[in-house]
Amino acid sequence: MDEGVSIVTDPINIAVGAYDRTAALLDGSIQVDGFNTQFVSGDLEAIFAEAFSTAPFAVTELSFSNFLISSARGTCPYMALPIFPSRSFRHSAIYLRSDAGIKSPADLRGKRIGTREYSNTVSLVVRGILTDEYGFAPEANEWLIGDVDHVERQTIDSKNWPTNGVSMQAIQGRSLSSLMLAGNLDVLIAYSPPEHFGKDSSMIRLFPDWRTVEQNYYERSQVFPVMHIMGIRKDVLAAHPTLSKALLHAFEKAKQHALAQLAVHQTLPIMLPWMTAEAQATEALMGKDFWRYGLEANRSVLETQIRWSFEQGLIPRQPALEEIFVSEVSPS
Repeated sequence: MDEGVSIVTDPINIAVGAYDRTAALLDGSIQVDGFNTQFVSGDLEAIFAEAFSTAPFAVTELSFSNFLISSARGTCPYMALPIFPSRSFRHSAIYLRSDAGIKSPADLRGKRIGTREYSNTVSLVVRGILTDEYGFAPEANEWLIGDVDHVERQTIDSKNWPTNGVSMQAIQGRSLSSLMLAGNLDVLIAYSPPEHFGKDSSMIRLFPDWRTVEQNYYERSQVFPVMHIMGIRKDVLAAHPTLSKALLHAFEKAKQHALAQLAVHQTLPIMLPWMTAEAQATEALMGKDFWRYGLEANRSVLETQIRWSFEQGLIPRQPALEEIFVSEVSPS
């Protein structure tokens, strides 16, 4: 009998975002072979906070950047699985005050930059791309850490701030957007457009034609940044050694189901009139399986992001992928 089947009794709880690539897992139409699993979704910020504090989920989606930091400190209860539920290019995430005198990335030097967390993956990726592509130096800027549109936190946790002398300031009681509108912030890194963006001309993007810039970046670098990974709690991995492979196969199957939906012509499953044309353009640039799982298929991008984390003072050394990933699994 399969080892997983013989020892599993209670459901294995799995927390993951509600995406097209996880929908078949959340609705139960795709199962994790040999295991009794219970998938749940919810607010990802809350899921991440719980995972890094009390680790209530056997398997959970995690911020890749904060996972690296926690792993480097030896405090992370999870090993990473080479499953990437969230990936995104982030040139579009850089917003400017239109009168800040910033015409190109070179003009960012010395500016005041705000972000929700210095250590979150969107900030890591933005700084990494700007450094690799345009010679950006984070230490030449003043960084303001706070809530973007509305005050959500009573305190700003500084435990994941860098150790390399970057100027950092916690903003409490005011939103970063309000500081920008008042002229006290030059740049804002945000994974969603700030609420004032597009309502007037006071807030613009660093890269107005961000789609083309991101495509050109991928053509040069072959980097499709990883935002989130799936983590499996170390005690669960030890108790159920076949679970990691079963999870990768289930997530891969669910992703392939979502990819197949992008090829549907007769009744569009997504409310985008040119969905099929967009999917074909993406495949022409990035390949048929443009959202690849597995360690070897993503080794270069993962090592690039680990390098960024080290260079930015978030982790003290660059771990080998095999130290932090369950490496004996592959999607095939």
